[in-house]
Amino acid sequence: MFSHERADGAGPSGPAPFSLRLHPLEAAADDPLRAHVRDVVGASATDVQVGRLCPACGSSRHGRPWARVAPAADGGAADGVAAGRARPPLVGVSLSRSGPHLLTAVRLGGGIGVDIEEIAAVDRGWDGSLVLHPDEADPRAADPHTAERRARLWAGKEAVLKLAGNGLRTPMTQVRLADHDVRGAAAPAGFVIAVALG
Repeated sequence: MFSHERADGAGPSGPAPFSLRLHPLEAAADDPLRAHVRDVVGASATDVQVGRLCPACGSSRHGRPWARVAPAADGGAADGVAAGRARPPLVGVSLSRSGPHLLTAVRLGGGIGVDIEEIAAVDRGWDGSLVLHPDEADPRAADPHTAERRARLWAGKEAVLKLAGNGLRTPMTQVRLADHDVRGAAAPAGFVIAVALG
């Protein structure tokens, strides 16, 4: 399993850190996502719930992934305050599949969208009129050897749309990457990974 932990901009004025993990592709992503959240938060497996929710139809069988962490018991009764339940952490999650890979992303304290794409697959199906915002130049016009750049554009836009909870219901041409906090991350050979933070 490829594990990629990032803490870009972590600190009082920067975005919250995030964690990415690659897993072998499985039919269901719930177990790897639950384990990733559990490891990041430091919770037991029974304290983490994951699922999906489609904002368009309300189905829990597909749609945007979510994670909830049960509140932990507060051990702070020493100051005279009765022990209660601590507030659970805000956990942003995202996932993506491509080729043999399942990518999970976890971010404490903020939203996250992630996408992994196979460079050759994006290049084979590339149509700038379906991907590029009017303010973005077609990378094929400037340089015919930019398959990786095209894949990064596609992955960045999908990550932004996942962060927003829209997925591909919103046309990619409505997303201008310069308007968003999108970062690249290390990826397996032949693939690109993009992370959008919100």
